[in-house]
Order: sequence, then structure tokens, then C-alpha cells
Amino acid sequence: MATTGTEDVNPIKFGSPAVDYATGTMGAFALASALFQRERTGRGQRIDLAMLDVAMILMSSHLTGYLRNGAAPKPSGNRHLHATNSCYPAKEGLVMLGASNLRQQRRLWQALERPDMAKRDNEERERDRDREAAILTDILKTRTADEWEVFFQAHHVPAARVRSLAEAVRDPQFATRGVTHHHGSAPGIEGGFDVPLAAFKFAHGGPSIETPPPELGADTDQVLAEYGYDPDQIVAFRKARVV
Repeated sequence: MATTGTEDVNPIKFGSPAVDYATGTMGAFALASALFQRERTGRGQRIDLAMLDVAMILMSSHLTGYLRNGAAPKPSGNRHLHATNSCYPAKEGLVMLGASNLRQQRRLWQALERPDMAKRDNEERERDRDREAAILTDILKTRTADEWEVFFQAHHVPAARVRSLAEAVRDPQFATRGVTHHHGSAPGIEGGFDVPLAAFKFAHGGPSIETPPPELGADTDQVLAEYGYDPDQIVAFRKARVV
């Protein structure tokens, strides 16, 4: 939160609980690594994972800089260290430029017919950042974000219109990736619905969802039985509204 927002408006909570999701993902990676290690060494493993550690690893670039020079990162909004890798308002909508390396920024300025603005090194880009941003701000207001997306991609410059979640879900590219799974029905739910599946695919096999989510409490009796409670005790729990 301390690095999110602008100089005037901060700290700001991140839009999604990224650390929660990342901790689960990191846990899965740690588990897969431990299983692989066991195959190689024959030794079992105990995994110690904390959300704090994951939060810090997600800020690796900031953490590295701070540990090296003691300079804490400041909230910069849509403003990146390099002007050609930042977000700008277009004639309609927002366009995110991703010309981060020297080769990409050179292609961007050539595409905009401003080859004089291309830089030879990143230090030069940082020194001239404000002037670059002012020029890009004026240029990008001349077309819509959709038009710029087509233009830049045709010139092999990473850039895209900023989309809402609804637009991203409707994007044909997203539909072809199989990131979600469709359930035709589920207990207690009317009609079909989609749920997230995984952010990767395998050539064969791979992640899958075999059953829809159960109703709340559908497995209560089974869980209680596994802990040694007999049927009469479970009935008593229900009568007493314990479960």
C-alpha cells in the first residue's frame, strides 16, 4: 500500500487480494519443489511459508533497491521510471505503453516519427523523462486508445488499451486460453456459471475441475465421522444446532 497511489493520494489498497492469491501459488510451487527434491534425494520435507515473506518477495525489485541504497520506493501512480513504459490518456480511453527496454523505446519513437527522442541508455531516458512524457501526452491525445493499440502492435511496440474486467473477460484471446471452467449446473444454484481454473495449460492432462462446488455443509457428516463421532452424536449436534 505504501508504494501504491500517487504522491497526493496514498497509501491505497491494491485492487485485489494479491498476497492471498500469491501465497497459495507460492505454496503450490514450494510443494512441487519439495516433491521433486524428494525424488532426487529420498528425503521428506517440511515447508514453512508466511504471507509476510510472500508480500516482500512480490516487491523484490523494490526490496533489492532499498537493501542496496536505502531509498524507499515512493508511490508514482501510472508514472513509470521510463516515460515509454507508462499509462496515458488517449482521445478516448487509456493506453498503456510497454516499451520498457532500449530496443522497444527506439521502435516507439521511430513509429511516432520522432527518432530524435530515442535514447542510447537508460540513464539518458531517466534524465529526459519529463520531456518524453510531455511529448507522449500530446501525441497520444490525437487518437483513441483502440487506434493506438492497433498502431503500436503493427509496429511491434508493446501497448494496449486499458480494459475493464468485463471487457477482459469478453476478449477473444481470454476465451481461447481456457482460464475458466463452465459448470452447467450445481446444487443450490440456478443455471450455469463459470469459475477460475488455472493460469497454465499442459500439452496433455493438465489442470481440471471434475465436480461443481458442494452446498454449504454437504460434507459435514463425513467430516465429523472421520473425527470419530457416531451417527447418533451427529444427529444430536444437529438438534442442538451445533452444526
